[in-house]
Amino acid sequence: MSARSARLNIRLPEEDAQELEAIRERTGQSSVSDVVRDAIACYLHEESATWNSEKVSAIVPASLAEDLEMFIASGDATDVSQAITLALTAWVEERKHYHLEGREELRRKIAQAAMERDTRKGMSRIASRMKIQ
Repeated sequence: MSARSARLNIRLPEEDAQELEAIRERTGQSSVSDVVRDAIACYLHEESATWNSEKVSAIVPASLAEDLEMFIASGDATDVSQAITLALTAWVEERKHYHLEGREELRRKIAQAAMERDTRKGMSRIASRMKIQ
């Protein structure tokens, strides 16, 4: 499979072009184009999860915000957004599990009740046959 590429011409402020040149020198890359390719690849990889997301605003108690900051400081999350996303994901999964488990319990009870009803009907038929004889 051949690698396809495209040529892009972009205009940058002089300061940004100088910063890219400095990065090229620090990283030992052969050209500024290599720096730009790496930067674009990193951006595409790291930011892709946020492209299909929605921004949410919420009011949280100060104590909860302090706990979030503590977890971020301890390295459990990189920022508030990630910490809230992790917490919300855990909560949603817990709710899904609860509701699915509840449905399974309901199905199990319905099946058990139907089986008991069939058993009672079967016993009453046997009892009525015994009376006839």
